[in-house]
Amino acid sequence: MDDSKAALVLRHIDRMPSLSPTVAKIMQVANDPTSSANDLNKVISLDPVLAAKVLKLVNSAYFGFSDKVTSTVRAIVVLGLNTIKNLALSTAALETMSMKGQSAMNMDEFWKHVLGVGVTAKLIARRIGVNKNFLEDYFLAGLMHDMGKIVLNRLNPVGYKKVITVCAEKGVDLQLVESRVFGINHAEIGGLLAEKWGLQNSLREAMAFHHYPDQASPENRQLVLAIYISNAFTKVHSVGVSGNTYIQELGEQGWADLGMRPEALQEMAGMLVEGVERASIFLQTAG
Repeated sequence: MDDSKAALVLRHIDRMPSLSPTVAKIMQVANDPTSSANDLNKVISLDPVLAAKVLKLVNSAYFGFSDKVTSTVRAIVVLGLNTIKNLALSTAALETMSMKGQSAMNMDEFWKHVLGVGVTAKLIARRIGVNKNFLEDYFLAGLMHDMGKIVLNRLNPVGYKKVITVCAEKGVDLQLVESRVFGINHAEIGGLLAEKWGLQNSLREAMAFHHYPDQASPENRQLVLAIYISNAFTKVHSVGVSGNTYIQELGEQGWADLGMRPEALQEMAGMLVEGVERASIFLQTAG
């Protein structure tokens, strides 16, 4: 990071709003191993609007429950504290990062891309045997991985449009041009956002290292690898447009660390579009 060139971006991040106190408290309670469903329900109940959004997500086609869940405490019992925490966090983050006005990117296509990464990452998590209580960590990491682009897009839409155009014309990686022009790239910004919002370290690393999974800590490397692969997979299958057409490939060691073969990923292609359609409820709820 070039601190002198990035100073404007860093000031912008510093002035951005934090997540609501309710969401911060939800993360604190959900991350406490001694917390119960009632403990989390008490916190969510302090924000009726957020509680209603969480229930809307729980009863959506994304989860596909046959019986309607009518209370947040029931939702917590059915899905677990971690999943409900992620639903609240994703709703709050998407609300905070919504884009209005001039944009360097087609935002509908951008959101489709991040949903595609989240859906693919969750499919990978299932395939490699991640505990069901942590599947939504993979979806949330995919949903959040490119939030740094929104910061650059908000700050300088004209300049960011030029960066995106140069990358598309020359076939180079977007983050390299971002670093040259702004002194900082969207992944570095994502890591700073995660720190500002007090997000768990696994999510911070997914946002900061999704282009360089080797930089992730051993305990989070599998998650970051899943986001890295899902990012490339959605580009190959033209699910949304992220502003970065450059596709990174994963070597044999990376696949071994992930615990999956490339052939297994191709089997998931048919589930991607349908999964994105189901997951679009997240954007509707945040709006």
